[in-house]
Order: sequence, then C-alpha cells, then structure tokens
Amino acid sequence: MPHRIKKRDIFSKLKREFVKGIRRIYWYNFTILKYFHLSFIFNLTKKKFTKHKISLLLPTRERVEKFSRMLESLMNTCKDSNRLELLVLIDSDDKDINKYKNEIKKYESRLNINVFITNIKTNAKRHNFLAKNSSGDLIFPLNDDMIFKSNEWDYCLDVEFSKINIDEPFCLWIDAGNRYRYFHCDYPIVNRKWYEILGYIASEHFNFWYMDWWICELSRRSNRFLLSYNIIVKQLSAHSLKEEVDKTHLKNIESGDQGKDDIIWLNTENERIIESKKLI
Repeated sequence: MPHRIKKRDIFSKLKREFVKGIRRIYWYNFTILKYFHLSFIFNLTKKKFTKHKISLLLPTRERVEKFSRMLESLMNTCKDSNRLELLVLIDSDDKDINKYKNEIKKYESRLNINVFITNIKTNAKRHNFLAKNSSGDLIFPLNDDMIFKSNEWDYCLDVEFSKINIDEPFCLWIDAGNRYRYFHCDYPIVNRKWYEILGYIASEHFNFWYMDWWICELSRRSNRFLLSYNIIVKQLSAHSLKEEVDKTHLKNIESGDQGKDDIIWLNTENERIIESKKLI
C-alpha cells in the first residue's frame, strides 16, 4: 500500500510540473505575440501617438531615505515631469513627517506632489484613497523601495498605451525583474477606464499583500493587458537584500498579515472571475 501511495504522489507531482511547464510556454508565447501584433498594427496604421497624464500612487512610512532614493531615480529618468502627478500618503502617526516634508520641498518646483497625512489601516485602502484623489489618464502604484532604471520611461508608457484604445480598460505590465515576467508584474499600470469600471485599484479584502497579484490575474482573465520590456524598474526588497531591512518591513512581517492574505487569496477566486468579466 505505501508503495502505491508513493507512486501516486510521484505521478501527481510530475503532472503538476507538466501543467506548469505548459502554462509557462503558453503565456511566454502569448505575451510576445500579442506585443508584436499590437506594435505592428500601431506602426502599420500610423496610429496617433497620445501623451498621457500619469498619476503615481505612493503610500510610505518611516522610509524617508528610500522615498528620496526612489524620487531621485524617477526625476533622473523621466522625460517630462510636468505631466506627472505624485500622490503621497503618510500616516498621521509617522514620526518622520517633517523629514518627509523637507524632502518633498526639494522637488516641488519640478514635480506636482500632493501629500495626504491621514490614518488609513491597510495598504489596499491607502492605494484606493490615493487613486480616488488622482486625475491622471494612467494610474501607476509605486513602492518607496523601488527605483526607475529606464530612461524616458514616461515616454515609453505613452507609446505602449497609444497602441490600445484608451477608452477601454487596459493594464500594462512592465519589467520589474520577476523571474516569469509573462506570469506576473510587481508594478502593473492601469488606465483610467480600468479604475472607473472596477471602482478600485487594490482589493480591500487584503491587509498588505496581493494588490499586484489581483490586478495581474484580472488582466490575464480578461485579456486586457500588454507586457512591455521597454520600461524597467527595480525593487530593492528587504526580502532579498539584508541592507534594505527596516522597521516598516519588520512590522509587516511580524504582523502575520501575509499568512492571512494567503488564505484570503485562495478564498476569493470566484470573485476574481466575476471582476475580470467586468473588464471584457
């Protein structure tokens, strides 16, 4: 009997790995062919190039140095900061509020920055609050521990979103260094129509994690996305870099919210199916 169980376990494992392999091959080819198709049509028809206003959403807490590093990389790599709108949310009990204000003053003459000091419990609700106060054609959720690597990334965003109908919901996946970039993007960017249809950026079921996973799954299920390798960002994550560990990271880990969010993710599959259909 144990021998049969062992064989069954091996077969089940091989079956899972086979299915994973097929999915990787499918999505890898699908994303490449779709990008080529939309780019070919765009160039062939000489479709109008459109310049977009971009809303950048950034909740941050006790990370002034990382905030400054991210902001500096943003300014050094963008082509036209005049059409950028940075919405920053700082917790009202953050001891570094004045440091944040001093840092923001350095950029106010070059960048439109709206600062909100309030007390909102979860990361999802923070992003949704900022999205509600945004006015851009494109909505780009950020992290304070990321940096921009591509020069003129904002111009590249214009090019990619000019390939689609901006009046329909759409999501752009950029190169954030994920191992399987055709499965997931850490920083998906959506247009205004996407936000208007769903009424949110982040699902408020979750405490901290899964915002990007939710957006990406809705993207795949609705086929309303494009993967671009022309826009590159890098997350200097405390999960992989010891020097990036800070109080905010430790607080998030120790909260136990990730385990809770894992369970919530498994229990909300039907809702993701329903939400994705709204985008079709």
